[in-house]
Amino acid sequence: MKTGLKLFFAMVLGLAWYIVNGETSGDIALMIFFFVAFLLLTKPISFQPPEKREDYIQQLKRSYERKMDLRKKQKEERRRLNQAVTERDFKKRDNASLL
Repeated sequence: MKTGLKLFFAMVLGLAWYIVNGETSGDIALMIFFFVAFLLLTKPISFQPPEKREDYIQQLKRSYERKMDLRKKQKEERRRLNQAVTERDFKKRDNASLL
């Protein structure tokens, strides 16, 4: 209902411009209609309350910290895996040289 009224109002403004300025202003009247309809139908920017903003910032920090912890664990796991592979290769070389 509200959308219809907004479009109707924009149409009335465009039509009024067309009637006042004559047939040569049809393009301008159409632009006025679209411009007013756009202004009326777009949502205005709403600002967040400071509490929500702080909560969002805290969530971002926690997410970043979790991501960094996972990267550290993955790096440590890769290091352990490389160390185990190196030790296994070293043992194989020792066993091969003893034979």
